[in-house]
Amino acid sequence: MKKQEDEQLLQRWQDRYRKDKDEYQKNLERMDRREELYRGTRTIKTTSGTTAKDGATHVRNIVQEIIETQVDSNIPQPKVTAVRAQDEPLAKIIEDMLRNELDRLPMEQLMDLSERTCPIQGGDGFLAEWDVTEGTHTSIGEIRLTELHPKKIIPQHGVYRVEDMEWYFIDAEKTKGYVKRRYSVDLAEEAEEEPELRTVGSDGAAEGMVTVHLATYRNKSGGVGRFVWVNDTVLEHLEDCQARRLKICKKCGTVGDGVKCRECGSTRFEERVEEYETLTDDIMKTNGEIIPAESPVLDEFGQPVMDAAETMEPMDVTGGVLSQLPGGVNSVGLMTGTVQTAPTRIPYYKPNRFPLIVRKNVSLYGEFLGASDVDTIEDQQNAMNKLSTKINKKVLGGGSVLTMPADLKLEVGDQDLTIARITDARQIEQIQVRNLQVDISADLTFRNAVYEEARQIIGITDSMQGRKDPTATSAVAKQFSAQQAAGRMESKKAMKRVLFQDLFQMMFQLKLAYADEPRPVVSYNDRGEVEYKEFNRWDFLEFDDAGQPYWNDQFLFSCDSSAPLASDREKLWQENRMNLQQGAYGPQTDLRSLILFWEVMEKEHYPMAATVKKNLQEQLETQMQTANVPQATPNVAGMLNAANGGEAV
Repeated sequence: MKKQEDEQLLQRWQDRYRKDKDEYQKNLERMDRREELYRGTRTIKTTSGTTAKDGATHVRNIVQEIIETQVDSNIPQPKVTAVRAQDEPLAKIIEDMLRNELDRLPMEQLMDLSERTCPIQGGDGFLAEWDVTEGTHTSIGEIRLTELHPKKIIPQHGVYRVEDMEWYFIDAEKTKGYVKRRYSVDLAEEAEEEPELRTVGSDGAAEGMVTVHLATYRNKSGGVGRFVWVNDTVLEHLEDCQARRLKICKKCGTVGDGVKCRECGSTRFEERVEEYETLTDDIMKTNGEIIPAESPVLDEFGQPVMDAAETMEPMDVTGGVLSQLPGGVNSVGLMTGTVQTAPTRIPYYKPNRFPLIVRKNVSLYGEFLGASDVDTIEDQQNAMNKLSTKINKKVLGGGSVLTMPADLKLEVGDQDLTIARITDARQIEQIQVRNLQVDISADLTFRNAVYEEARQIIGITDSMQGRKDPTATSAVAKQFSAQQAAGRMESKKAMKRVLFQDLFQMMFQLKLAYADEPRPVVSYNDRGEVEYKEFNRWDFLEFDDAGQPYWNDQFLFSCDSSAPLASDREKLWQENRMNLQQGAYGPQTDLRSLILFWEVMEKEHYPMAATVKKNLQEQLETQMQTANVPQATPNVAGMLNAANGGEAV
């Protein structure tokens, strides 16, 4: 029965995959053409749209030039805002944790890929997941971030935002060994994948490689499910893939990473899904609050449940014997029963959002991805290929012609002196060179016009390419030109910030859901001194008025606008020197001003800043000690001399 259900489920997802991929096929084919243009294809398109028989003999790749001009290697830094005033310390620790994660993850490599893929294809994707196989000796799991080429993403047809989709597909080429380690399924005898299911851009001919299809969908309760298969083999089906799944060692019962037990070394684990976590010990938050391991049992009205009262004869205030009252309350209002308690159960936090985050180049209505820069200037690149080929043919096809009398013996070679054996002086006049070079000035002018057209379409200026801008002569004109160029690119920068805002929120939710152990966090205080803190998920657990626990994830995520300046240390050093010269730190000759200046320089990792600051502090301490030594004034000295029988001065 189970096998039949799996087969029906597999057939359903394969049908959905084929339908969505067929609808998206034109986009996938277009992606291959964009990649060819970026790499400098020699293909020339005719006016009818067909491919010319002869390709280009010379290519000036303006597509790659314009794409590379826009590459911005800066990584936006997180800015977390608390919705409530009492959550400000939590917002600060989240922000510091995210900065640490950006340093740990290979963000430079991922963004280097994204900075080129996004403008070429109009967008790309990032997959944020919790990898339980990562971690340290004292922690289990870490965040894993993967950049996805848009050819690997098949969206649900007719839906253009990931958040609004019911499902989407991701294709990934993996080795059979990886599949066996990850899903415990041996594909050694698996046949080559059907041609219609292959991912665009892969030939499927690599030995030992298979295409893994991963469907992520919304389940009936609004959570996130996952279905994974290769060909006709089901690898995994999790109806709620973000639920807490614990890897329990079969030998000692310790929670582990599913690879090797840290306690007994066993490699045998079983997976168990848990909705609640039962506390065995009291939990202390960072602020000192205690989450008790035992909590009162509440009835349907939210009131504590009492144990049955013991049989006794309570006395009234006059000393008479009264009958036992129900409910465990005697005549003078004393409780004769006790409150029932049970181990505290805390629900596990679940993000309940898709792990895929899409970055768009420029938003385009009715498109899953944004507008591609390559599509915008494809006609200009095609014209450049034609013109460059034409110019190349003219220049190389021309040459020079030497005319001389038929009876003249002329030894032509590459030596400096050519010997001409003449019998008549008039033969010298008959020796002439005719230049057959064709005028290409009109072709060059047209090609330059096409190049400028392509730059203006995207919004690239001479200043962005590091060229001299002859149109801006004054300082005001240059500043205005720079602002206009920045305005043309502001939409792309905004889309990049949107990507990181979603990434920051997803990374926080993953930590809140799966980081059981407190994670160390390095930060800096207001004085630039290093502080070592911890990100503890229990700090975000709160209880409502009815005593029910819930997780506080109400924080606003954005990008720090000062991040580009903060990442440019040389510019920061220059700014600090200017502030010192302008008196922002106080008088330049005051040791306190210099100490403050070098504290800031130390925070910005200026070489030897700590040594200079320490020397200045020692000088200041010496001056203060000298100033505190009591010295006799002239009048006091005179009085002392008089007391000793001398004369006062």
